[in-house]
Amino acid sequence: MTFGYVQLPDLEELEELLSLATASRVCALQRVLAHALTGGKRFRAALVATAAGFASPDPRAVARAAAAMELIHLASLIHDDIIDEAAFRRARPSLYRLFGRVPAVLTGDYLFASAFNLIIDLPKSILKIVTRAIRFMCEGEIAELGEKNFDVEAYFDRVRKKTASLIVASCQCGGILGNLRGAELQQLEKYALNLGIVFQIIDDILDLTGSPELIGKPSLQDLNRGIVTLPVIHFLNTSEEGSAWREKLARGGLSPEEARELAGRLASGGSLHYACKVVFLKIKLALGALEFLPAGRARENLREIAWGLLTPLRNLNYPDPAEELAKKIEPFSRGAGNLEKVIGGGQEILGAFLRV
Repeated sequence: MTFGYVQLPDLEELEELLSLATASRVCALQRVLAHALTGGKRFRAALVATAAGFASPDPRAVARAAAAMELIHLASLIHDDIIDEAAFRRARPSLYRLFGRVPAVLTGDYLFASAFNLIIDLPKSILKIVTRAIRFMCEGEIAELGEKNFDVEAYFDRVRKKTASLIVASCQCGGILGNLRGAELQQLEKYALNLGIVFQIIDDILDLTGSPELIGKPSLQDLNRGIVTLPVIHFLNTSEEGSAWREKLARGGLSPEEARELAGRLASGGSLHYACKVVFLKIKLALGALEFLPAGRARENLREIAWGLLTPLRNLNYPDPAEELAKKIEPFSRGAGNLEKVIGGGQEILGAFLRV
């Protein structure tokens, strides 16, 4: 995918901005930050830059907003790993496993504060968007930790808050800087909301089907922790065995053997196919919203990002996917290339803003 911008190798300018925004004279904190800031696709930063492309905004404002979104995301990951007791993140030991829980919590807080320092001089509407997104993220996390709910709508409400809210905020911030207003900004929000839901459902599917090498962390973590995702909810509500598995999940996380058994039943019983079909529905809604935005490169870039999210579905590791599903996956994911390439296009745009 060509964006017409010079390739920015490894987003060096963004990495420099992230380092400057989080700089500290405390050596112990700098060691922790070096680990926290390493890796990641900078997806949310790329979304800010891409959505800002509907106009010719202040490049420094775009860079600051993009970096802020990335710092908020990183902070949430650090806190998530502590809550989930996750041993790995991006194929590396989790930050709290290396440095301890208290330093990790404080580092996450430090990243949040650094993000707000970046956006404090940007339009007031951006500050409101960011604070609302963080509140939603916290609500989604608390809902996930609360009483088990095997309802599809409860799942979508949780995903809208926990995952999609920051993706929505990234697009909104970019859109505001790109001079979108009113109905156009609402359509961009609709696009981003469906994109965020797709992002989470695919992550749910990969946790059930992907290898640790593919997803960068152990698989079946959700089932081990007793978290019910969309394929699981579908199985519980449609299978004759649903009641028995509900009781097991209601008691907490499953054993490794139980998790593997349930994952196999999700594949053979059609629940993974159901989740994939929801992914295509949400992609369709996202693309439909783009039709109401100004035609041009920015809109096409957002379209490519949406299709690019489907790429991991080509690597599903379960027997005999439905023929019609395979036919849907292949042309779209092949046409969009791989996710890294698609995000890289957004990063090229971000590089143009950072270079000014």
